[in-house]
Amino acid sequence: MKTLTWDSGYTWDDPNLRWGDPSYILEPGDPGYTPPTPTTPPKKGKHTMSNNPISRNNKVVLALAEDAADGATAIQDSVNLKQTRDTDLRTLIATLKGDPTAPSGSPAFLGLNFLYDQAKLAAAAAATALSAKNTEVKDYLTDARDVLKKILGTDWSPAWVTAGFTKPGSTAVPGTQDERFDSISIIANYFTVNPTHESPGPAPHPIITAARAQTLHTALSDARALDNARGDAQEAAKLARDAAFDTLRRRLIALVDELSLLLSDEDPRWETFGLNVPANPRAPDPAENLVLSLAGTHQVLAEWDRGTRSNDNRVLIQVVGVDAQYREYSKSGDATDELIKALPSNATLKVKIIALNSGLEASSGPEAQISVP
Repeated sequence: MKTLTWDSGYTWDDPNLRWGDPSYILEPGDPGYTPPTPTTPPKKGKHTMSNNPISRNNKVVLALAEDAADGATAIQDSVNLKQTRDTDLRTLIATLKGDPTAPSGSPAFLGLNFLYDQAKLAAAAAATALSAKNTEVKDYLTDARDVLKKILGTDWSPAWVTAGFTKPGSTAVPGTQDERFDSISIIANYFTVNPTHESPGPAPHPIITAARAQTLHTALSDARALDNARGDAQEAAKLARDAAFDTLRRRLIALVDELSLLLSDEDPRWETFGLNVPANPRAPDPAENLVLSLAGTHQVLAEWDRGTRSNDNRVLIQVVGVDAQYREYSKSGDATDELIKALPSNATLKVKIIALNSGLEASSGPEAQISVP
């Protein structure tokens, strides 16, 4: 045994520690000495996801699944794959990308990715139409208020409530869509009961009539219903798509786990599946198909396809006339797009993408340029 000092490096829960005056620590051979619990190192190459994490990025998952399916077709029998075969992966891929053998135009033919994209576009169109109709109702209510001021007076009174301006003390046009929806219905009834208060035009004078108010109320009601329906359809399409991606992601995790039982960490056949050799990852293949597009004031969206075996990307930019050469703007992680912000006006932007894999860089990368207004 030896006397314990404060800087001896032992912790208070050490089973060989004995407190007292002085305190001491038991050593091998001392009565009561407890040997350390042996630890078993993990077996190399077994049940490991090292260097092969499965991304949460749907685009990356789909690209990896296609590489893995091709690899399974090539060597699944020689490596004795059982749980995840090429047909398992291709069925899931077809669910997302579309099955060319299904009846043309059917949901199965189009695929969940396309159906979600279409639902998203339809929802956006419905939202735009609703916004336009809401603005039209607002303009009508503004013009109707100006007409009614000549009849009901410029100051608010209870009579304004019957004309749809229900906020006490104010003749302001209602500020929300829901309030305008109620007001346009009330004002339609008002002009029906008081036809002499209508202003039938013609242009350039606005048409302020019960008939037009009722038409606008019906149109706004229809636009609201369509917006709700399209929003619900988009959410349903998203849930279906995301569920399919989750299934595909779990299948890829299962594939990596199965390969860890069948292949050593040094086996080069990992790369046949689009995966890294766990013990010896190589630099990834270059990213591909870089596309730049304007995305708002002084902003550019860069999109590209993942380089095989990459799990990160360097986004390099060069503003011509400002930067002498490319400089790093960001690292995108496993995302395959980047919004480049705060760009100067009337500039030419160059972008280059370098795929990464645990610090290893692809030998080259796609480049593109775009003019920023």
